[in-house]
Amino acid sequence: MTKLHVIAGSEASQSFRLKDPVTYVGRAKDNDIQIKDQTVSRRHIKIVRRGNKRFITDLQSRNGTFFNGNYITPGIEIEIQEGVPIAIGMILICLGKGCIEEISPVLDSTGFTMETGEHSGIFLVHRDKTNQKKLELLYKVSEALNENLPIHEILEKILDYIFDLLKIIDRVICILVDPETEKILNVISGSNKPDADTRTLYCRDVVRRVIEDRKPLVISNVHAEEEDKIVDTLKILRIESVMCVPLISNAQIMGVIYMDSQERPFGFAKEDLSLFVDLCQRTAIAIDNARITLIDNLFGKQI
Repeated sequence: MTKLHVIAGSEASQSFRLKDPVTYVGRAKDNDIQIKDQTVSRRHIKIVRRGNKRFITDLQSRNGTFFNGNYITPGIEIEIQEGVPIAIGMILICLGKGCIEEISPVLDSTGFTMETGEHSGIFLVHRDKTNQKKLELLYKVSEALNENLPIHEILEKILDYIFDLLKIIDRVICILVDPETEKILNVISGSNKPDADTRTLYCRDVVRRVIEDRKPLVISNVHAEEEDKIVDTLKILRIESVMCVPLISNAQIMGVIYMDSQERPFGFAKEDLSLFVDLCQRTAIAIDNARITLIDNLFGKQI
């Protein structure tokens, strides 16, 4: 019988048998499969079997359901395949044993592989101790996002954790924007140079392109890149390497996390990108939830 595996998030390594023909998944106890993570809605998705095929429907969840590169339109049934990851809130799930092959490239950057146990389903195995700090970063970020703190304090913690991992970067900046207008609302920054004004001295062209394209940008060595406007600007600003990753939740841009190195190239490797995409996805959901809560409170709505 096909199983649903939780492959990332607060309940990683759990496995559940799907019910036939319909399985409800969500945070509430009355679901067929209960996922207790707070980013999962009380009744998040419905999985239906018809013959040898499985179909998923998002049930108007708050944080959405992400599958095959796109958010699923609530109420619309989509066919899913075994082994292809599905994101519900900040939890990553998939159906069947094929999960191992599909998710392995994502886990490579953290130094982990996935294995199966006879009774315990899928679990993670560390294969490279040199990447221990990457695992610690994901763990610390997940812990911070679950703390009952103002969002700006959580973001300050996350920036500190990134500095601890990437020793030779000079600046880490979280830039928050209005999802509707893309106007900058807040800049939270950190630097290894105490006197630097990191809130303004970053490459705005990089940030603008990432916000417009909704895609990450990584330049490990500016001198090895082909000439274009952004590369020219980086050289003028004496920035040797830069990584900028969008914060996207519910298909809306919340901002970016930007980091650069002015002293040396290769402040980070391109293979670090999948790690930061994961980190930014989790962070964006937390920012979006904080924004929704603030709006609800201003209008006196019950959360």
